[in-house]
Amino acid sequence: VGQPPADKKFQQFLLNDRKVLRFKGYWDDPTLYGARIYLVVHYYLADNKVEVNEAHARNSGRDAYPVFFKRGPLYKRNSGTAYPGMLVSDGGLYHPEDLFVGQSMNVWGRDVTLYDCDDFTQKFYKEFMDLDQKANCIDVSEKPIRHLKLAPPPHNGIGTEEDSLINCQMIMPKAHKPDVAKLMVLSGENLRFEAKMINGEPEDECRRFCIAFFPDTDRTAVYELQVRNSGHMGGKFREKNRIKNPETGKYFELKDFYVGKTVTICAQLFQIIRADEHCLQFLEARADDFPWASAASCARRLQPIFGAPELQDHGGVDPDRLKELAEQNGIDLVDHEIITLLRGFGMDTDSGPVVCGPRLQQAC
Repeated sequence: VGQPPADKKFQQFLLNDRKVLRFKGYWDDPTLYGARIYLVVHYYLADNKVEVNEAHARNSGRDAYPVFFKRGPLYKRNSGTAYPGMLVSDGGLYHPEDLFVGQSMNVWGRDVTLYDCDDFTQKFYKEFMDLDQKANCIDVSEKPIRHLKLAPPPHNGIGTEEDSLINCQMIMPKAHKPDVAKLMVLSGENLRFEAKMINGEPEDECRRFCIAFFPDTDRTAVYELQVRNSGHMGGKFREKNRIKNPETGKYFELKDFYVGKTVTICAQLFQIIRADEHCLQFLEARADDFPWASAASCARRLQPIFGAPELQDHGGVDPDRLKELAEQNGIDLVDHEIITLLRGFGMDTDSGPVVCGPRLQQAC
């Protein structure tokens, strides 16, 4: 007698005032143009009320009022009353034992998934419920956005590719800047190779062509040589211009031309059979960039066959026999390397030029 009954709600307030469980969640908006909305769920232990706010990111484009659900009792299942002010039972309210990281909660018909919580919430569940909330955390980090770069449209064949590309990059295009240093050093150079057409047609076997390469601008021209009784007139076969190599998909470079090489120009196969003296000297002077024009480099490739009797003979070895010996030992010599060996270690005989084997070995 005498002592009034304890007010449970007041006692709960005194014990848990300013103690708030904080969860992180998200809601996937299923409407048209909807997106994932990240939320912060506050559960107030003092009065068992819930508050849900939107966690706006910087420059998210959303309005600056983040209230998603105003602080108040949150029911697991919502139902209407017969008339305003009608009392309802406290059953069905969300309590701390109903909130788990990795599961979802119903906020007025919206499934909010809880993916993380703060340290105080983790400690609270560990002490009172022996539950590790961090064990069920969900990784919601988004993959880094990969911006795809639009490829330029294909060249339509009018003008150069550089001019067409600069028109796609600039509103007021500027002229393509050439390599001035290359122009000053290689201006006027003209490297000529003789080639034949190998399309299998009998009437084209006797036709001869001159492939001219201009290293200052990497342009290529093809001229047909006048051959008597060939039935074809000499003249320009392909105008001087930068031509793409179908094998590499890039423009022809000087390293793409050497004696014995087969190139495709204007859908025709040309096999290079000779080069003029100026061209050979030009390549030999730049042996670091063109190893097939370096006599020492070609000699080092033949080291596995230095023990052959033909290479010990001071009388020399025939170029065809030398190439055959190399093929037998797995060494693929191109015709330009044979020419380089003849120019570096060759000597004249009654039967024709040969390669001196002892001189070839001394170069290594």
